Amino acid sequence: MKIKPMIGEYEVPGLERVGASERRRLREIPVPGLGGSYHQDLGSQPLYLRLEGSLHGDEAREDFLTNVRGQFTAGEPVDFVADIVTATTIEKMIVSGLNVEESADAPGTFRYAIELLQYTEPPPDPEPEDMGFDIGLEADLLGDLMDLANVLSVPDFGDPTPPLKAALDGFKGAMEGFKGLGDTAKGLFGGSP
Repeated sequence: MKIKPMIGEYEVPGLERVGASERRRLREIPVPGLGGSYHQDLGSQPLYLRLEGSLHGDEAREDFLTNVRGQFTAGEPVDFVADIVTATTIEKMIVSGLNVEESADAPGTFRYAIELLQYTEPPPDPEPEDMGFDIGLEADLLGDLMDLANVLSVPDFGDPTPPLKAALDGFKGAMEGFKGLGDTAKGLFGGSP
């Protein structure tokens, strides 16, 4: 029994060709002194399908464009059923490309190509961790730091300037003796007092 390709609830009409492409992601790792290279297998790439066909008439074109373009524009994964994917575990596909063309050679007829890419469900978001214990511990430590100033005894240094004032008064007294020295030096060396 042949299964007609269905994209979501839409049965694709006028289908002429269905192609599938499956590839593995292999990374080449060159090894010095080895005649070849080592290849690391990183798993398979998403399955790629290409559906090609043609339709005739304005009503068929409008129906096709409304359904397929709507799924392309939405960008949401849709169910996909076809003979070509029965041996795989494909359940959902994304309409990743849509090509439509009309030609003057065949008026009223248009050709289409639909590109589908396998959809893989992303892993669930990790559960948020319970941070209550950590926040409580940090709050307790912060409270202990705030109380640290009360625990430590800091000596009272008082006002440190009185000893400096006494030294400054002594310096001023010593400089008083040099007050007239400037005038005497000017008189000796011929300067005017």
